[in-house]
Amino acid sequence: MARKKIEPIISLGNEDKLIVQKSLPLFSLWRSELTLAEFKILDTYLSRINSHDTDKRVVMFEKGELENILGVKKINQKDLEDRLKHLMGNVVEIADEDIKKGFKLITLFEEAIAEQDKNGLWQIKLECTQKAMKYFFNIENLGYLRYKLRCITSLTSRYTYIMFIYLEANRYRKSWDISVDELKQILDCDKEETYKAFKRFNDLLLKKVQKEMNEKTECRYKYEPIRKGRNVVAIHFEIETLSNTNLEEIDENQMTFEQWQEEAVKEKELWQEPLEAFEFNQEQYDEIFSVLITIPSDKLPQSQACHGSVELMRYHYLDQKAKEILRRDKQKPIRSKFAYLLKLMKQDAE
Repeated sequence: MARKKIEPIISLGNEDKLIVQKSLPLFSLWRSELTLAEFKILDTYLSRINSHDTDKRVVMFEKGELENILGVKKINQKDLEDRLKHLMGNVVEIADEDIKKGFKLITLFEEAIAEQDKNGLWQIKLECTQKAMKYFFNIENLGYLRYKLRCITSLTSRYTYIMFIYLEANRYRKSWDISVDELKQILDCDKEETYKAFKRFNDLLLKKVQKEMNEKTECRYKYEPIRKGRNVVAIHFEIETLSNTNLEEIDENQMTFEQWQEEAVKEKELWQEPLEAFEFNQEQYDEIFSVLITIPSDKLPQSQACHGSVELMRYHYLDQKAKEILRRDKQKPIRSKFAYLLKLMKQDAE
């Protein structure tokens, strides 16, 4: 059967009114190798498609629109070709709730057609892959958030973009802690010698990211270092509530932050799963996590099964501790498994 011809969506319209509608699994793309320019192209694509009509999955970037998105006057053919090849050939890992202890790899786009006019401006047609459609269309069951496209098209730092996505993905928490090591891994600067000392990490990266975020987006947040002795081991974030009225044409199917928060409480995070048999309450989980983020990465499992992921390292770490507690409990009943677990963890955190 001949493939049905899909008519492209022409013109990106007024950027001020475009809203990026992104499914929650796509927030995990901060772990990918996509460049800032490629993230901007992806978000622009998401802002233009009709998420309830899979026949409208081809977007046409009219002459000059891509240049405007990327903040340049002209793109030479080699540079554009390299960008599109990297975007289309980049295999990305997608968070999928159907896969509990593994990973899912897909490519996002299957076809890009670029034509240049006599003035050097490009017209580009972009179509997503069949596998990516699950995360682009009819995403109500996956949950999704929305933000204004103009918040990210003016950004000049990939670090700021990733921080923006990270904050939006965690907005439902309102305030939370994250270890310095994990934040560096998310921002993809954990192997940079320049940022090894927290003072330089803070002065050269975190402060600059916050400054650009305040100037170019509607995301407002505060952060404070958490110290253990003389060392900064974690960072406490607080994010200001963003009124839904800041987004025009609110979709009645959009998951609100309150709904997302309720769902997040119901569903255990990966690191909590090995502890389910102990039936800890939320306050106990919060205290466990406050210690967990202070445990140095070299004290966490480093096997290939972790794929270098701090999240998986913490899962296997607590899985080992839970099994140790159950084994010792059979030998001699443990009065408080919560207190015993904290004792073991604090020994590793020292």
